[in-house]
Amino acid sequence: MGLDIRLPIGLLFVTLGLLLVGFGLFSDPGLYARSLGHNVNLGWGVALLLFGGLCLFLGRRGASAMKPAATTPEGRATEEREHRLGLEREDPAARRRRGTP
Repeated sequence: MGLDIRLPIGLLFVTLGLLLVGFGLFSDPGLYARSLGHNVNLGWGVALLLFGGLCLFLGRRGASAMKPAATTPEGRATEEREHRLGLEREDPAARRRRGTP
């Protein structure tokens, strides 16, 4: 499975951040009298947006850095060793596609 957990977590935090920023921008300023006039929703909304954006950036960057094992010498050696030891069994259809008996 190629889904990195940072992608859905990032989307969640970006969505929540957008909701808080929107509420902070369009709510009544009198609501923030108890927090000494600081717009807490706007501040935390921006923090959640930044964290969510970081998760999305790292998730996208990490997904593009992954390579199949067959593309590197170490990966090919590992695949050959697993086949030789019988640790990995391949279905006959995959062997036919590859052209090996």
